[in-house]
Amino acid sequence: MDSIIKVDDFSFRYRDAKRCAVRHLDFEVPEGGFLCVVGPNGSGKSTLCNALVGLVPHHFNGKGRGSVRVLGQKVADQTIAQISCNVGFVFQNPFNQLSYTAGTVAEELAYGLGNHGVPRDEMVRRIEQIAGPLHLEGLLDRNPLELSGGQIQRVALGSTLIMNPRVLVLDECTTQLDPLGSEEIFDIVKKLNEDGMTVVMVDHDMERVARCADHVLALSRGNQVAFGTPEEVFGDPALEEHGVDIPDYVRISRTLEDEGLASGPVTLTEGACAERVGKALGR
Repeated sequence: MDSIIKVDDFSFRYRDAKRCAVRHLDFEVPEGGFLCVVGPNGSGKSTLCNALVGLVPHHFNGKGRGSVRVLGQKVADQTIAQISCNVGFVFQNPFNQLSYTAGTVAEELAYGLGNHGVPRDEMVRRIEQIAGPLHLEGLLDRNPLELSGGQIQRVALGSTLIMNPRVLVLDECTTQLDPLGSEEIFDIVKKLNEDGMTVVMVDHDMERVARCADHVLALSRGNQVAFGTPEEVFGDPALEEHGVDIPDYVRISRTLEDEGLASGPVTLTEGACAERVGKALGR
């Protein structure tokens, strides 16, 4: 399968920074893939997201090397406007995504469509199409600046999805939501991925990452410390030494192994872990 994203020995240091934010990143994402990026705060996750959508190097100044390609084109050789035709980005802080020119949520959702010359009838159709899954129907006539953080997060996601991007990049886009709302958004993103959209998502919920991602990229202090399937990445005993969290059930399985209460390889599924715990307890 062809790679829709190809990062080749990419490093970047922000202007006036003493060290690189990311160093020698090297990985590929196939079309229709679901990549989750994990790592502690300050590990370079947001810098990578910015590089995938062109904010690095076009908005954030600095010195880089290597290359980032999306849809076969170098990001550095395109404008942000060109990139946005195919790549959608949901910021970690949803308030950074507002246009601050729209008087209603409906106008905010349609803002990007208007910039691309989409006809009004098509705008209305897409707004109606996106409002349902994101539970925005009752908010379409509200002023975006009067909404809660969680509601703004949904509007930010909606304003990106309404553009029908081929690639969706999400930088911890559920931080303003409660656990139920977070799972609802993740389910929507997973459904889009199953329908063919390529997804790159920064997330701190390791159980969710292990359950849904095709591949996981682990970063620590700007370095790529692991890349592979969830089984390969979370199965690496050295991962936690880099400050990268692991799913609880992997940690439980390792504890049982260390205590001599279970034998065999460390399990990397919740169901298998539950079965192992049951056996260890004699159930």
